[in-house]
Amino acid sequence: MPFFREINPAGGIRTGIWRITETADELLAMIQLNDPELIILGKFGHEMRKKQWLACRVLLKHMLSPLNTCLTYDLNGKPHLDSGSHRVSVSHSGEFAAVVCSENRSVGIDIEKIKDRVERVKDRFLREDELKNISTDNRLEQLYIFWGGKEALYKLHGKPDVDFRKDIHIHPFDYLCNTNQTCSAALMLYDTRKDYTLFYEKIDGYMLVVAF
Repeated sequence: MPFFREINPAGGIRTGIWRITETADELLAMIQLNDPELIILGKFGHEMRKKQWLACRVLLKHMLSPLNTCLTYDLNGKPHLDSGSHRVSVSHSGEFAAVVCSENRSVGIDIEKIKDRVERVKDRFLREDELKNISTDNRLEQLYIFWGGKEALYKLHGKPDVDFRKDIHIHPFDYLCNTNQTCSAALMLYDTRKDYTLFYEKIDGYMLVVAF
Protein backbone atom coordinates (compact mmCIF):
# COMPACT_ATOMS: atom_id res chain seq x y z
CA MET A 1 0.00 0.00 0.00
CA PRO A 2 1.48 3.38 -0.97
CA PHE A 3 0.67 5.14 2.31
CA PHE A 4 3.56 3.97 4.43
CA ARG A 5 2.71 5.16 7.94
CA GLU A 6 1.68 8.00 10.23
CA ILE A 7 3.85 9.18 13.12
CA ASN A 8 2.72 11.44 15.96
CA PRO A 9 5.89 12.88 17.50
CA ALA A 10 3.96 15.12 19.93
CA GLY A 11 0.41 16.05 20.82
CA GLY A 12 -1.40 17.68 17.91
CA ILE A 13 1.38 16.96 15.42
CA ARG A 14 0.77 14.46 12.62
CA THR A 15 3.48 13.25 10.27
CA GLY A 16 2.69 11.17 7.19
CA ILE A 17 5.10 9.11 5.10
CA TRP A 18 4.24 8.02 1.55
CA ARG A 19 6.31 5.46 -0.33
CA ILE A 20 6.05 6.41 -4.00
CA THR A 21 5.26 3.33 -6.09
CA GLU A 22 2.78 4.94 -8.51
CA THR A 23 3.24 6.64 -11.83
CA ALA A 24 2.65 10.37 -12.08
CA ASP A 25 -0.66 9.72 -13.85
CA GLU A 26 -1.80 7.40 -11.07
CA LEU A 27 -0.96 10.00 -8.43
CA LEU A 28 -2.67 12.73 -10.42
CA ALA A 29 -5.86 10.67 -10.57
CA MET A 30 -6.00 10.65 -6.76
CA ILE A 31 -6.36 14.44 -6.39
CA GLN A 32 -8.01 17.44 -7.98
CA LEU A 33 -5.55 20.17 -8.94
CA ASN A 34 -6.57 23.74 -9.70
CA ASP A 35 -5.36 25.60 -12.79
CA PRO A 36 -2.28 27.22 -11.14
CA GLU A 37 -1.21 23.83 -9.79
CA LEU A 38 -1.60 22.21 -13.20
CA ILE A 39 0.66 24.90 -14.66
CA ILE A 40 3.31 24.15 -12.02
CA LEU A 41 3.02 20.42 -12.64
CA GLY A 42 3.52 20.95 -16.37
CA LYS A 43 6.85 22.66 -15.77
CA PHE A 44 8.48 19.61 -14.21
CA GLY A 45 10.71 17.86 -16.71
CA HIS A 46 11.95 15.08 -14.45
CA GLU A 47 9.47 12.26 -13.85
CA MET A 48 10.59 11.54 -10.27
CA ARG A 49 10.37 15.21 -9.29
CA LYS A 50 6.82 15.29 -10.68
CA LYS A 51 5.88 12.19 -8.66
CA GLN A 52 7.36 13.62 -5.47
CA TRP A 53 5.42 16.87 -5.89
CA LEU A 54 2.19 14.99 -6.51
CA ALA A 55 2.78 12.51 -3.68
CA CYS A 56 3.02 15.33 -1.12
CA ARG A 57 -0.41 16.56 -2.18
CA VAL A 58 -1.91 13.08 -2.22
CA LEU A 59 -0.53 12.55 1.26
CA LEU A 60 -2.05 15.78 2.55
CA LYS A 61 -5.43 14.74 1.16
CA HIS A 62 -5.07 11.32 2.76
CA MET A 63 -4.34 12.87 6.15
CA LEU A 64 -6.72 15.84 6.22
CA SER A 65 -9.70 14.89 4.06
CA PRO A 66 -12.39 16.22 3.83
CA LEU A 67 -10.66 19.56 4.51
CA ASN A 68 -9.43 21.67 1.61
CA THR A 69 -5.77 20.69 1.18
CA CYS A 70 -4.82 23.01 -1.68
CA LEU A 71 -1.28 24.30 -1.10
CA THR A 72 0.00 27.75 -1.92
CA TYR A 73 3.47 29.19 -1.30
CA ASP A 74 4.40 32.60 0.08
CA LEU A 75 7.15 34.81 -1.33
CA ASN A 76 9.76 32.91 0.66
CA GLY A 77 8.60 29.53 -0.63
CA LYS A 78 6.89 28.40 2.58
CA PRO A 79 3.79 26.26 1.96
CA HIS A 80 0.39 27.16 3.39
CA LEU A 81 -3.00 25.53 3.17
CA ASP A 82 -5.57 27.72 1.43
CA SER A 83 -8.05 26.77 4.15
CA GLY A 84 -5.71 27.93 6.92
CA SER A 85 -6.84 24.97 9.02
CA HIS A 86 -3.33 23.66 9.69
CA ARG A 87 0.29 24.70 9.56
CA VAL A 88 2.15 22.39 7.24
CA SER A 89 5.58 21.49 5.93
CA VAL A 90 6.52 19.05 3.17
CA SER A 91 9.63 17.17 2.08
CA HIS A 92 10.64 14.46 -0.37
CA SER A 93 13.69 12.41 -1.24
CA GLY A 94 13.99 9.46 -3.56
CA GLU A 95 11.02 7.15 -3.15
CA PHE A 96 9.54 8.94 -0.13
CA ALA A 97 7.32 11.97 0.39
CA ALA A 98 6.71 13.32 3.88
CA VAL A 99 4.26 15.83 5.35
CA VAL A 100 3.79 17.25 8.84
CA CYS A 101 0.75 19.23 9.95
CA SER A 102 -0.50 20.87 13.14
CA GLU A 103 -3.51 23.00 13.94
CA ASN A 104 -1.71 25.25 16.41
CA ARG A 105 2.07 24.80 16.25
CA SER A 106 4.69 25.86 13.75
CA VAL A 107 6.31 22.79 12.20
CA GLY A 108 9.03 21.83 9.76
CA ILE A 109 10.05 18.53 8.18
CA ASP A 110 12.92 17.02 6.23
CA ILE A 111 13.57 13.56 4.85
CA GLU A 112 16.85 12.62 3.21
CA LYS A 113 18.42 9.46 1.83
CA ILE A 114 21.47 8.62 3.94
CA LYS A 115 24.63 8.90 1.80
CA ASP A 116 28.29 9.37 2.66
CA ARG A 117 28.49 12.63 0.69
CA VAL A 118 27.29 14.48 3.80
CA GLU A 119 30.82 14.06 5.19
CA ARG A 120 32.16 16.34 2.46
CA VAL A 121 29.85 19.24 3.35
CA LYS A 122 29.51 18.87 7.13
CA ASP A 123 31.67 21.93 7.86
CA ARG A 124 29.21 24.12 5.96
CA PHE A 125 26.34 23.51 8.37
CA LEU A 126 27.90 22.25 11.62
CA ARG A 127 29.64 24.26 14.31
CA GLU A 128 32.82 22.92 15.88
CA ASP A 129 31.09 22.04 19.16
CA GLU A 130 28.40 20.13 17.24
CA LEU A 131 31.00 18.15 15.32
CA LYS A 132 32.72 17.20 18.57
CA ASN A 133 29.48 15.77 19.91
CA ILE A 134 29.00 13.36 17.00
CA SER A 135 30.33 9.91 17.87
CA THR A 136 32.04 7.58 15.43
CA ASP A 137 29.35 4.90 15.79
CA ASN A 138 26.47 5.46 13.35
CA ARG A 139 28.16 8.69 12.33
CA LEU A 140 26.31 9.18 9.02
CA GLU A 141 22.95 8.79 10.70
CA GLN A 142 23.85 11.42 13.28
CA LEU A 143 25.10 13.80 10.59
CA TYR A 144 21.76 13.49 8.81
CA ILE A 145 19.89 14.24 12.04
CA PHE A 146 21.88 17.46 12.28
CA TRP A 147 21.38 18.31 8.63
CA GLY A 148 17.69 17.36 8.63
CA GLY A 149 17.10 19.15 11.91
CA LYS A 150 18.56 22.38 10.61
CA GLU A 151 16.66 22.06 7.33
CA ALA A 152 13.41 21.40 9.22
CA LEU A 153 13.96 24.44 11.46
CA TYR A 154 14.74 26.55 8.41
CA LYS A 155 11.42 25.49 6.91
CA LEU A 156 9.62 26.16 10.20
CA HIS A 157 11.08 29.68 10.33
CA GLY A 158 10.05 30.23 6.73
CA LYS A 159 12.43 33.07 5.88
CA PRO A 160 15.78 33.04 4.05
CA ASP A 161 17.72 34.95 6.73
CA VAL A 162 19.03 31.85 8.52
CA ASP A 163 22.63 30.67 8.53
CA PHE A 164 22.61 26.93 9.29
CA ARG A 165 26.01 27.01 10.97
CA LYS A 166 25.71 30.25 12.92
CA ASP A 167 22.00 30.58 13.75
CA ILE A 168 20.85 27.02 14.46
CA HIS A 169 22.36 25.05 17.33
CA ILE A 170 21.47 21.40 17.98
CA HIS A 171 22.28 20.37 21.53
CA PRO A 172 24.22 17.19 22.40
CA PHE A 173 22.26 13.94 22.58
CA ASP A 174 23.05 10.24 22.83
CA TYR A 175 21.92 8.74 19.54
CA LEU A 176 22.25 5.09 20.54
CA CYS A 177 20.60 5.40 23.96
CA ASN A 178 17.92 7.97 23.20
CA THR A 179 14.74 5.89 23.11
CA ASN A 180 12.54 8.98 22.74
CA GLN A 181 14.19 9.77 19.40
CA THR A 182 14.14 13.47 20.22
CA CYS A 183 16.72 16.17 20.87
CA SER A 184 16.58 19.90 21.49
CA ALA A 185 17.67 22.76 19.27
CA ALA A 186 17.72 26.54 19.33
CA LEU A 187 17.19 29.14 16.63
CA MET A 188 19.08 32.33 17.43
CA LEU A 189 18.16 35.38 15.38
CA TYR A 190 17.88 39.12 16.00
CA ASP A 191 19.39 38.78 19.50
CA THR A 192 16.63 36.39 20.52
CA ARG A 193 16.58 32.67 21.13
CA LYS A 194 13.76 30.23 20.48
CA ASP A 195 13.94 26.63 21.65
CA TYR A 196 12.50 23.70 19.70
CA THR A 197 12.27 19.93 19.78
CA LEU A 198 13.46 17.66 16.97
CA PHE A 199 12.00 14.21 16.44
CA TYR A 200 14.03 11.85 14.26
CA GLU A 201 13.66 8.35 12.89
CA LYS A 202 15.64 6.25 10.45
CA ILE A 203 13.30 4.75 7.85
CA ASP A 204 14.57 2.26 5.26
CA GLY A 205 17.87 4.06 4.67
CA TYR A 206 16.39 7.56 4.99
CA MET A 207 16.46 9.97 7.92
CA LEU A 208 13.26 11.76 8.83
CA VAL A 209 13.42 14.83 11.09
CA VAL A 210 10.45 16.88 12.35
CA ALA A 211 10.89 20.24 14.09
CA PHE A 212 8.28 21.72 16.41
